[in-house]
Amino acid sequence: MCRKNFLSVIAIALVLFVPGCAFAKNLPSITMLSTKTCPACSQMEKVLQQLRSEYRGKVSTVHVYLEDNPDIAKKYNIRYVPTLIFRDSNGKMIAQQIGYRSIDDVLLTFAESGITLN
Repeated sequence: MCRKNFLSVIAIALVLFVPGCAFAKNLPSITMLSTKTCPACSQMEKVLQQLRSEYRGKVSTVHVYLEDNPDIAKKYNIRYVPTLIFRDSNGKMIAQQIGYRSIDDVLLTFAESGITLN
């Protein structure tokens, strides 16, 4: 395994499995578990890009391709993609959703848990 892939696997494992671990200063986060051929996942990636752009420094986003990380699919019993995992700034999972969500839906999910990104 090349060094870059190894470091990516370590980073993903920390974000998903270690509560309170956030690479971006203990920010709330959204992790998208997807496949490379999923049309809804491609659309959801655009929402993640918008979050990265509009809410820089307020939310962390992670995109995990399950073809490259099959153990994660098993750990979370992922059957449908995209699967979105929302965490608070302490790393506690606050929601898990399946399917495409608009940016408004994503912001609402955080807001329902008392997290405002504005």
